[in-house]
Amino acid sequence: MTSLFIAAALAATSPVSYNAEEHSVTFTATAVGMPTSAQIEFLFAGKDSDHDYETLFLTDADVGEIAKAFEKAGIPTGKPIDAASARLWPVGDELEMTPAFDTLIKETFGEPLVPISYTGGKRDASGIPDASTNMPLAVFALYSMPQSLMQFDDALDQSATYGRFRPAAEFTKGERRAFTFKWKGKSLNKPVTPVFEPGKLPEAFAALKKTAEEGPELDVTPTFSGELALSEAITAANALSVLDSRKVKMNGYKEGELFFQAYLPKESWRDRTQRLCQPPEVHMKADGSCVVTEILEDWSGEGTLDPKLTIVEHPFKSDAEAAAKIGDLSEKTQTVLVYAAPATQLNRIYALRKAIGRFILNWYVYTEQ
Repeated sequence: MTSLFIAAALAATSPVSYNAEEHSVTFTATAVGMPTSAQIEFLFAGKDSDHDYETLFLTDADVGEIAKAFEKAGIPTGKPIDAASARLWPVGDELEMTPAFDTLIKETFGEPLVPISYTGGKRDASGIPDASTNMPLAVFALYSMPQSLMQFDDALDQSATYGRFRPAAEFTKGERRAFTFKWKGKSLNKPVTPVFEPGKLPEAFAALKKTAEEGPELDVTPTFSGELALSEAITAANALSVLDSRKVKMNGYKEGELFFQAYLPKESWRDRTQRLCQPPEVHMKADGSCVVTEILEDWSGEGTLDPKLTIVEHPFKSDAEAAAKIGDLSEKTQTVLVYAAPATQLNRIYALRKAIGRFILNWYVYTEQ
């Protein structure tokens, strides 16, 4: 009788519903029928997902409808990861899941589980979730994925996470279950925007440390003053890289500036033969002139494992004049290597970025005497 009652109750349950007073969302999902030995990458994916081979449950409702239910329930929407804006940590408010996560999924690496948050996933310009129209239709990915509506409060690389999660039990294929997510009423992350100015780095880090000690995790967007010398920016970036963690998340940068990791490039890349590709080099001279170095690769040599590199230098009287050339050469690699004297103010690099007039994903800044 009990199983018949549960089946009848589920049959009467809407595929997705919400309770605005309790700030909760309930949706039903159907088991894919994965064995307990399966490596799971999605707890929930949309009903038409082509990743059912690594998903525990497929939702009965469309992903877009589930996202709308979260919003109508008054559950705050966080922020997903986004490479373009250098947001590498997902953030959102904590959710309470029923039934509990560990009754569905077994963690096999021996690491503690972190809170679940609602990021809302990547959206298009009109606010439509990417997961409602594009595969794998992720509702809850178990690794950091931009489109996933829900995420762990952590930065989980896909390859490093693979194999960590497996079914806690065998759920019969076609079995339909109901799941509820409730907002716990508190934010996991506090937005902080520290400003790093010339001669004031110790004060900025002291204030950041004090805020971190007050309790909540921090969602940090570092701001580097344009008057900051490149040498000071490198010092600040090194310190930020040490702090970067779940407790103090380094996320994004102020519009027009660069992400802090831009000032910490791999030293081995100074040697052109150690690079996977050959982006343009921009050499900023003390007199305001600029040399754009183009590295041409010739793979025509028979049996060669490494290309022949030909260096072509394009001198310009100013950074602004060099901008168009830089934009053209970086189009294939989406990367620019900048070389400047330690005393160079960041304003000069920011002005170059603006003059190029189009988005370039990767910037790496080296000191050059």
